[in-house]
Amino acid sequence: MKQHRIKKMLLVWSCLILFAAIAVWMGKNHSVVQNVRADDEEIVVKPMEKPNKDVVKFLGIWLTNGYSLQPENDYYTQVGQTVIIRTSAGRSVWSVLTGLLDSPHYRWYKTTDAGETWSAVPESEGGYRMNFPVTPKEIGTTWYQLDTQYWNYLTGWLAKTHIYSQVTAVHAKEPVNASDLKITTDDDYLYNLGDNVLANNNTYVHAHPTPADANGEVTYSVDKPEIADFATDSENGGKTTQLIAKKGAVGTVVITGVMKNPNGSEMRAQTSVRVGGGLDDQTVNIGDTATYTMYGDTVGDDDSENKGKITIEWFKYDQKGKKTTVAQSNNTNYKDYISYTTPPTTMDDDGTQYEAKITFKYGTLNLQSKTMTTNKANLTVINKPDITVNNSVINTTHDVQDNDEHNLNDVSNDDLITYKAELIENSDRGVLKDGYYVIPMHKNTNILNVKLDDVILDSSKYSVIEDTDNGTADLVISGIDFDGVNIRNHSIEVDTKVAGITDAETLTYTPYVYGNSNSNEVYMSKGITEKINYTIDGFSVSINDLNYGSVNAFNTKSLQYREDEHNLPNGNVVEIDDRRREKTGKKAYVTQATPLMNENGDQLSSSIRYYENGNYTNILNNKTFIKETKYGESFDSIGWQKKDGLLLFLDDIVMKPGIYSSTLTWVFEDTV
Repeated sequence: MKQHRIKKMLLVWSCLILFAAIAVWMGKNHSVVQNVRADDEEIVVKPMEKPNKDVVKFLGIWLTNGYSLQPENDYYTQVGQTVIIRTSAGRSVWSVLTGLLDSPHYRWYKTTDAGETWSAVPESEGGYRMNFPVTPKEIGTTWYQLDTQYWNYLTGWLAKTHIYSQVTAVHAKEPVNASDLKITTDDDYLYNLGDNVLANNNTYVHAHPTPADANGEVTYSVDKPEIADFATDSENGGKTTQLIAKKGAVGTVVITGVMKNPNGSEMRAQTSVRVGGGLDDQTVNIGDTATYTMYGDTVGDDDSENKGKITIEWFKYDQKGKKTTVAQSNNTNYKDYISYTTPPTTMDDDGTQYEAKITFKYGTLNLQSKTMTTNKANLTVINKPDITVNNSVINTTHDVQDNDEHNLNDVSNDDLITYKAELIENSDRGVLKDGYYVIPMHKNTNILNVKLDDVILDSSKYSVIEDTDNGTADLVISGIDFDGVNIRNHSIEVDTKVAGITDAETLTYTPYVYGNSNSNEVYMSKGITEKINYTIDGFSVSINDLNYGSVNAFNTKSLQYREDEHNLPNGNVVEIDDRRREKTGKKAYVTQATPLMNENGDQLSSSIRYYENGNYTNILNNKTFIKETKYGESFDSIGWQKKDGLLLFLDDIVMKPGIYSSTLTWVFEDTV
């Protein structure tokens, strides 16, 4: 049995050697014409060997042999100034896995006659180096092509893998200054998996000056070398350089390129590259799906040789870390599994993680395999906000029996009114961004202080906006955000002072909270409608003058009645507006200060009497009781029927002609 296995291995090796030999022989007898432009003249250059096709990449993983960095079409330099032709050849993942002992060997060739004759560049001139330094000795153009060979000393030259680059031209010119500069990278995302042979952890950075033949020197720098930095080999530099991601690093690195012109001026440009484990965290609203996509460019369409060799699996980890397979490709549809979309989410999905694994099979009958696993990406599920507004209003100065937490009565100037609210987010993980709480108020209200979560806010955190449509002034408080985890409620307390009330009026208003949900949709929740009845706190009296008409000398021993306008139901003698919030008991008195006299000083023989139910009291120099109210009663206006109240009694003394008048004094006293 052991001897049989050895013979089988020898047979396999023989097949490999024979295949390699045929491949080399076919390459030697196939020529390709390549056009290369030197200055403004297009020159047809015949390559020494046919350049390899563009590589086929999958998520940055090489599936065919080729160059990850081809020589540029043209390099521009000056006589005596070194330019480095930077290259990087690579083998497919299959070649790497089946030829782990193979190492690269570099052979540069050159021509000065557009490919009619090619010659090897000696090792002493850098012809065996991957990154080839060229220092022109005279003005002109030389073309170069690289043959990268992979082999080892066990297999010998018959098993060589040849990878031919495109032809490049080095132009030695007079100094040319750049007027502009652009920086690009071959990849905008790098994996942070370190030495994993399947992961694309490096890319190339290129400088593109304007004009293209500018021949100044370029230097590069990065802002975060702990995320990604340039290759450390001494040949780094020139218009192209290599950027390598640091193992385990996550973030974005900004690359700055500076071209120093021959005249000493500088052109500067920037670009950026992300570094990570292949997947980004996702945040979605409840009920939505989340899509995870592996980073990395897919280049080339011809992957027929890879059928049956690549599979992709997607895994889900629940909140407790339990792992389940949620999707898996077969041997032919792996490209359809670069992304995975979850089913519609529920809150049970919040805090779960997703991961992808790529498996490459190789070797005899594809019995061996290598894998690459992405990072675990988080899934955050956010519910739409559901905020309850529990608001109330309190008059801390004056309370009446029919007040409650949503209705205030008899509110007047200088009263201290406190508005309160508790904002509660009821949904699981509900988010509100850029949130505000709004309280419509009487437009003349003075804001004393505003508290949010027991902290007095600076005036820059709130504003008063006049609402002309509703005749109110809206107090708008900022900072009302909910993150669904740590911030689930807010308390608000606003102290105010009433001002500007000139008459009885009513304000009915509804406070509300509004902002943006996680999906940037506007969200609003209203509180409880409240009512404030404003009034004037006071007791005002307006006394009408009394007119008893005309009398003659024969009207003696008789009563003179008031004119009809001062008799009920036509009108009151004393108009009273009692808006006292605290209605204490009150008494009214009247006194005639002086007798009735005319303009000549003649006194009328008469008296003003207060009649009530046929009885009377003379009020001249006599403080006469008129009316009394008890505590809690409003003091109504004073008026009488024709035969009651203040009437004029004429004596029998002869009267002189004239207009007679006197003053009545009214007194309103609070009772104890």
